[in-house]
Amino acid sequence: MKPFISSDLHARSEHNQSKPKLMFFGDPHGNLDLVIGVVERFQPEAIVLLGDIQARRPLHVELRPILDLTEIWFIHGNHDTDSDADYDNLWGSELATRNLHGRIVEIAGYEVAGLGGIFRSKIWDPRRPIEEAAFPSSDAMRRTMKREERWRDGISRKHRSSIFPTDYQQLLRHPSADILVTHEAPAAHPHGWKVIDELAETLGVQLLVHGHHHENRDYLADGLMPAMAPFRVFGVDMGSHLAWPRDPQRETGPERPPEDLLDLAAQVFGSEAQVWLDKPHKWLDGQTPAAFAAAGGADKVRSMLNAIQHGGVV
Repeated sequence: MKPFISSDLHARSEHNQSKPKLMFFGDPHGNLDLVIGVVERFQPEAIVLLGDIQARRPLHVELRPILDLTEIWFIHGNHDTDSDADYDNLWGSELATRNLHGRIVEIAGYEVAGLGGIFRSKIWDPRRPIEEAAFPSSDAMRRTMKREERWRDGISRKHRSSIFPTDYQQLLRHPSADILVTHEAPAAHPHGWKVIDELAETLGVQLLVHGHHHENRDYLADGLMPAMAPFRVFGVDMGSHLAWPRDPQRETGPERPPEDLLDLAAQVFGSEAQVWLDKPHKWLDGQTPAAFAAAGGADKVRSMLNAIQHGGVV
């Protein structure tokens, strides 16, 4: 197994820590303005949406302002099959070919593997051997269905976000990857799965990033995984993001404003967010919003941003 976060994973972007190679976004649930604002601010080489996108229009239309700024990739989540519109706005989009599910793609210099969707026991309970799965593939499930039970002559819409054994095994056949993105969480999470860890270890990844549970988790910092673990794990909250490689100052340097506040500033000001955060403000006793928030005043700065966003005067 590879050593924990070997230096080569960070070294590829040492020359420009302010412009991350990759950014991973937690479940948008239709709010893609935040994604647009963050990308306009940081302009990463590529982004990955971690599922539950639920775009209100075709994804390429929703993300049109950043199509020329970054490469856009995604995995789907369980809510992306909640309605015909959720499904069509993702899989019917011009960005549909950017779905990482079941494959490994080189993105911004990293080999990135993707596993979208969730485990459903009607298909495969991953606590049981894979050979005991009720349906090894979507085709196998379709063959058991009557024509009137099918959706668009295939399996039900709901189960198009279920993980089938063949999806998982397809990734296992690849030789290696640097990063694994999943909607489901690994075993260290209270609602995670050991098979996610096994996939990550088999692929030899150094980083695993997941969505689904609407919480920001650094599994190392939170004590959920040891420093000698073969890979590092992050969960990304709904409406938040993770930049990679990590800025060393973000891990060892002075306190920074909460990540959700930085994201809100990007949503309100776009590429000018940092200018606003670093400018002294009279309502904050002459301090900058960034410094005031880092010192414990994040709620007041958040209120200011909300007021600006909704037409108030600050």
